[in-house]
Amino acid sequence: MISKDIEYYYEVYGLKIKSDIELPELTQSNGLDYEINICIGNTPIDVLKSIEQGRNLYLDYKEIWFNIKSVGTYLIYDGNTIVIDKYINSDIEDVKAYLLGSALGLILFQRNTLAIHGGTVVINNRTLTIVGDSGTGKSTLTTALRLHKHLFMADDVSVISDNLMINSSYPQQKLCKDTMLKLGYKLSEFKRIDDDREKYKIPVVREEFISEPVKMGAICEIKIGNNEKIEIEEIKGKEKLITLINNIYRIELIKKRGIQPEYFKKCLKIAQSIKFYRMYRPQNKYTVDDEIKVLENTLVNL
Repeated sequence: MISKDIEYYYEVYGLKIKSDIELPELTQSNGLDYEINICIGNTPIDVLKSIEQGRNLYLDYKEIWFNIKSVGTYLIYDGNTIVIDKYINSDIEDVKAYLLGSALGLILFQRNTLAIHGGTVVINNRTLTIVGDSGTGKSTLTTALRLHKHLFMADDVSVISDNLMINSSYPQQKLCKDTMLKLGYKLSEFKRIDDDREKYKIPVVREEFISEPVKMGAICEIKIGNNEKIEIEEIKGKEKLITLINNIYRIELIKKRGIQPEYFKKCLKIAQSIKFYRMYRPQNKYTVDDEIKVLENTLVNL
């Protein structure tokens, strides 16, 4: 639902939000001292001209905008405002998907808040953040760990506070068709939100979700190897920092503007403070159950 007459208040990633758009996926807040304002508005003429010329992204520390064909334009200002100019026939689920994903991720960048492109669950009262290239199975593993009774915190964006805590996202996952079928989901019971990539919206029940910040425990990068069974190794030294930076949310955009010194110091602090692992899984084999066992055994004393 979109209305300029009704205001909704939520909390996500440790931030309090006021929104013109109803976002039932998020945790409601009391509406006091909100930090982010999400509103409906019009795209400035200069931005419209850039879009007409074929440009779909502008990135700066104070002003960011991006345009999604058939969905709308998102304008992000000063780390505190998101203006959405949706196309008339756009699907509200698509509008919300880009808002909760890219738009919030980019406003975190403006706020100099570190966000990792990966899902997070809680094991032994500490977080495990799972990262990796597209297609390596990180969403599958995150979901399987949740179904294996580990509490869920984040699906695609994991936000780290300055005191090395993970701030929760919201109780929902996005899964592709193949992953859903492997995990036993019935496609007809869920809302399809990305026709191009065949992704579906999977609500997470509140009992499986933890909304309070949790102390960081470890980051595990998934790779596909030529090995016959699951292998895991600890990453040490400068390789920890490299792995972290490579998996920052929207790092390809951040690199265009350069990593600020304060942001780099945050990365360095994390690399020096927590454990990093790299897990290799066999190609063309479904090994999620084995991956869970290896991780649980590795992190038993986390």
